[in-house]
Amino acid sequence: MKSNEQNRSLVLRLTESALMIAFATLLSMMKFFEMPQGGTVTPFSMLPLCIIAYRYRTRWGLVAGSAFGLLQMILGMKNLSYASSILALVCIILFDYLIAFGVLGLGGLFRGKLGNNQAIELSLGVLLVCILRFACHFISGWAVWGVWAPEGTPAWLYSLGYNASYMIPETVITMIMAVLLSAFLNFQNDNIGIRRHKEEEEFSVGGFLLKMLGVLTALTGILYLVTSFVYKISNAEYELPPQVLLILIPVCCLAAGVVLYILGIKVSRKKKASKEEEITE
Repeated sequence: MKSNEQNRSLVLRLTESALMIAFATLLSMMKFFEMPQGGTVTPFSMLPLCIIAYRYRTRWGLVAGSAFGLLQMILGMKNLSYASSILALVCIILFDYLIAFGVLGLGGLFRGKLGNNQAIELSLGVLLVCILRFACHFISGWAVWGVWAPEGTPAWLYSLGYNASYMIPETVITMIMAVLLSAFLNFQNDNIGIRRHKEEEEFSVGGFLLKMLGVLTALTGILYLVTSFVYKISNAEYELPPQVLLILIPVCCLAAGVVLYILGIKVSRKKKASKEEEITE
């Protein structure tokens, strides 16, 4: 009887993982923005793999993430043709695909470590894997794709700006969606289901989203400044925006981001205070 239950559980896990990998692959093909030498902003295509890792822990998540990376490599096989040596080929396979997407298996690393608060644990897991994925692409960009850097531009600087231009918005979008889904779905049960009122955590979704929006707004200003100079370096014919805009836009975005973040903190504190009052009564 126990063996039958274990087999049923394994089949369910395999089926769910296969569906999540397929869903992530589909989302990866829906591109908001695509860089000329690869790298895209998608509608949270990494999140399904992070959810699998959160549900079934790191070991299973690493396997699922590596399988997704292998599938991405097959779909992007033409990129392997740019390798100028065996070492470059190995670097692309590892740091642009297998390791870069395999690290998505660490998306559940914080489960049970932050008061069992699903929204915070999952969103921090997403942040961690996005940082690790960025590091992988940065290494590959520096070691292999640095040949695309304009003359006089260090390969590491080119790789840093290039990969940040799509990984920053991808990270923010994925984190926001992780919080939104955590508000309505319970990923900790054996079967994913709608969250019940009694399962709700002492967590302000509105406050967190305001803070995330603040971070996104501030990063938008920084990204505008960075990409303007990166495009100028990579394309001599590109004219920089007027100096007033180069200063005004980042400053306004930064100021608006700080205001939104402070509002998020106040909303979170207000919910916490109202919760404490309910307990007192």
